[in-house]
Amino acid sequence: MKSDIDSIIKNREALLSHGWVKGRKACLDIIEYALKAVDPYHATHMAVQLHEEALIVDGREYDLKTFDHIYIIGAGKATFRQAQAMDEILGDRIDEGVVVVKHGQAKPLNHIKILESAHPVPDHNSFTASREVIKIAEKAGKNDLVICLMSGGVSSNCCSPVDEISDADKIEMNRLLVHCGAQVTEIMSVRRHLSKIKGGRLGLIIQPATCITLTVSDAIGDPMEWNADWTHPDSSTFQDAVDILHRYGLWDQIPVRVRDYFSSFTNEKETPKSLENGKFQYCMIVKTTDLWKAAVKQSEKLGFTPYLLTSEMKGESREAGRVLSSIAREAGKTRKLFQIPCALIATGETGVRIHGEPRGKGGANQELGCGACLDLTLEENIVVGAIDTDGTDGPTDYAGALTDGSSVAAAQKMGFDFHKELMEHNTSELLKSIGDIIYTGHTGSNVNDLVVILVL
Repeated sequence: MKSDIDSIIKNREALLSHGWVKGRKACLDIIEYALKAVDPYHATHMAVQLHEEALIVDGREYDLKTFDHIYIIGAGKATFRQAQAMDEILGDRIDEGVVVVKHGQAKPLNHIKILESAHPVPDHNSFTASREVIKIAEKAGKNDLVICLMSGGVSSNCCSPVDEISDADKIEMNRLLVHCGAQVTEIMSVRRHLSKIKGGRLGLIIQPATCITLTVSDAIGDPMEWNADWTHPDSSTFQDAVDILHRYGLWDQIPVRVRDYFSSFTNEKETPKSLENGKFQYCMIVKTTDLWKAAVKQSEKLGFTPYLLTSEMKGESREAGRVLSSIAREAGKTRKLFQIPCALIATGETGVRIHGEPRGKGGANQELGCGACLDLTLEENIVVGAIDTDGTDGPTDYAGALTDGSSVAAAQKMGFDFHKELMEHNTSELLKSIGDIIYTGHTGSNVNDLVVILVL
């Protein structure tokens, strides 16, 4: 058994102290292998090389002697590892750089300033950081190179609301959106139309400089638009944002200034639909496909026949977990769906819809893991691992859950009503109490959520 020190998962020993231990160990091994495969640091070094004065990015060559200045900007939960690599690659050639990450991720770099802010709801630092990013973008001239590092989390880590609304309005909008059950792209569509930098607006500011955007995907299907949000044209519209607010019953809850802003359309309020006059390159250095492919590879190595159930997992977290678990139970019972032993793999991003104030804390993957084990028995030899690949599931310090047929019984012995705790969104406390919570700390990556279900 690996020691906790050697593992990305810091509490392996506790997770393997109970339940179906053989399945739990294999599940953790698959998850760890997949996390290592989507490390942005190594991916950046693979995509970007420097040969004397030639910078080669995904096969495209730039003569650095033709640039007066090189700037690096960025934000998101996977951008520290990108920044670390770019700091090593370009070194003293970097004139100035600012990258914004989640609280607890920052370490000093030699040529790039690393700032911290909150996620999933912005804080004061998020707005201060955006001003530094914009300042560099405005400084860039036609003979300058701007390298933009982006990943999931950027919307909270770096906020610059339109003039008509306040910082407090933007914070409240983020809070409402992350709790309403909307899909990530729907949330992004609203955020873009309340921002000075999102939906390609920062790309307009960067022009006429040359801009290279390096992204780590956390969007289903790996669309470049949603992953290069600052510098890529926006396909969503002002009316889309309004429709989404009505669809999820938020229109009457949003701040008055936001409602007033969305109540009257002008051309200036629309995001850019083209940046055709700019000099832009987009390179996705880590894709969500890299995540599930790594899980498939390690599953095979450990003797499990792998099946990708979906790379577009969506919906209410606990219900998604229950559905995935029912497929696993059927596979084990009839032996007709899949070749046993098997690994059922899913990636994507589910959501948690909260009505009122939750009694406790949790996250989408913790709720998925809890929903998945509700109907399991220990005799079925099924284990479910669900993690947020950045290591912080929802507003918690935990990555996700590892559950099996022992989980509900263990909770009952400790006096918990498992279903009640799940419905009241108190999953962190529940999972900690029974030793089924996964703790990694910040992984440095952020590539969708990963679910691995093993059936023996």
